[in-house]
Amino acid sequence: MDMLDLIKKRRSVRDYTEKVVEKDKLFKVLEAGRWSPSSGNVQNWRFLVITEQSIKSKIAEACLGQYWIINAPILVIVLSDDSKLRMLFGERGEMIYSIQNCSVAMQNMMLEAESLGLATSWIGAYDDEKILRVLKVDDPSVVLRGVFSIGYAKSTPSPPIRLEMDKLVYFNMWGNKNL
Repeated sequence: MDMLDLIKKRRSVRDYTEKVVEKDKLFKVLEAGRWSPSSGNVQNWRFLVITEQSIKSKIAEACLGQYWIINAPILVIVLSDDSKLRMLFGERGEMIYSIQNCSVAMQNMMLEAESLGLATSWIGAYDDEKILRVLKVDDPSVVLRGVFSIGYAKSTPSPPIRLEMDKLVYFNMWGNKNL
């Protein structure tokens, strides 16, 4: 399958089977994150893999009551160690590059998961501080940047409606639709 087809196929799945995700597949997903680009090659992302039900339950609560994530075999918590970003890029490093780098890593991992027959869902609503407390993260340079679930889909949502390209793309100047 070519990359664009893979991207179009990926869905946010919230209904997982009980099948365990094989370790070799999990490590391929994590490897995809490790090979993501980052500002100044800082590689600020850190990946915390959660498989224990009791921890997933606490994270679900901290994800504003999204209890469906408890049924996902794996949660990946994406953290950023911002110490080097701050040193190299100042406030812009912490406020922008930290988020961008981790977001690219998450997307790489989610696409790799899809290529391996796994399903994922990007979880954007959460209480940062609660999750950091649950995970016992006490380094002030380490911040939460994302959460996503991984597993085998029990059911897959239909494709979402997308805006047409002419509503999204301009050339050389805002509003210019001519190449």
